[in-house]
Amino acid sequence: MSLPRRVVRVATGSIVAPWGQAAADLRLCGRPLRERQEQVFARLGLRAEAAVTPEAVGADPDTLYVDDDVDLAAGTLRSFLKAAGPGTQLAVVERPLRVGELEVEPQAWYRDGAVGDEPLPGASPVRRLGVRWGDGRRGVRVDPLGLAGRSTLPGPFGAGQTLDWAIDVRTGATVRHWVHYLRASLAAVGVDIWERLVLRPWAPLWTWLRSPLRPRYAVIGRRCKVHPTAILDGCVLGDDVHVGPYSVLRGCWVGDGTHIEDHVTARLSAIGPHAHVGNYSMFNLSVLGQRSSVGHIGAQVCAIGDDCFVSTFATLHDLNLRGNVRVRWGDRVLDTGVPFLGVALGHGVRLGAGVTIASGRDVPNGVHVVAEGAVARIPADLAPGEYRSVGGRLERVS
Repeated sequence: MSLPRRVVRVATGSIVAPWGQAAADLRLCGRPLRERQEQVFARLGLRAEAAVTPEAVGADPDTLYVDDDVDLAAGTLRSFLKAAGPGTQLAVVERPLRVGELEVEPQAWYRDGAVGDEPLPGASPVRRLGVRWGDGRRGVRVDPLGLAGRSTLPGPFGAGQTLDWAIDVRTGATVRHWVHYLRASLAAVGVDIWERLVLRPWAPLWTWLRSPLRPRYAVIGRRCKVHPTAILDGCVLGDDVHVGPYSVLRGCWVGDGTHIEDHVTARLSAIGPHAHVGNYSMFNLSVLGQRSSVGHIGAQVCAIGDDCFVSTFATLHDLNLRGNVRVRWGDRVLDTGVPFLGVALGHGVRLGAGVTIASGRDVPNGVHVVAEGAVARIPADLAPGEYRSVGGRLERVS
């Protein structure tokens, strides 16, 4: 495998709402995106030497330019470098293919060993990421590796409606919106579980040897307290984690010091560190920031920041029965391409009992909604403070 002479980051200046943070500072599975990139580089014997502006991309044909808002797995970069060379750009095949108006990676087409811009007959779609060797004019395809499947959606979606899903060890995503961050976080959970349980089968074996009367397919850290009735399937737990009676966790990453109460159901989610999930909560396909707490009812397909509190009986809507969920991005409102999507909460957000947030909304940092009611409209420039819902709008509590 040939390697570039040097690696540099491209400073994109991407700021992600509602947190108001640079994409490189957002944490995925407990680690800032910037550190995740450094870890990927180190596993391939590379090191980022400097930061450059987007205008400098391609100036050196022996340099690998990586945008600072791109998250990718080590297997993705390794596969790219095996087939790449000067003048190439990373193109990933997605399972399932993303749709909607939120996509930032340019879509391309792969056919007969080449990546092009024309959807010729027999071509398969790929997406080009901000990983370029030199000027990066020629795409190099990286195929997915992992598990994929299709499920039937019951209820209001009608007969025959299906949902494609995948857990891949070769992933890549550009993070410029909270929906991108949610996707990248869930992909990171899948990669971490795949690498630590599937590619290292002795890790769950060691968990079983430590406690043979409680067989679990999981990697469990030190000083964890997992109740004998709890079920852990394909999970990674940090140190000092508590899991209460009759809780079921499947495909979850849990940070250090996190407390999961009784009868909790969680699937394919990133939780913690030092977070709290209340009794009887349902927490699926979501991200919970550090030191945050969610009460009864829980959340689905949501991105919750740090130091947040979602009270018992507060509701985060996750479904639009009238069509696809639309989200705000700057001064635009865009179609996500899916009817099933929750909300995003900025850092320090608090929601009182009975508060309902409509799907697709994002609540800015430091906003406290203290009075019962449904919230449908949230200004992007909403200042920190206490609010109540009046006719679907937030009104400041004096």
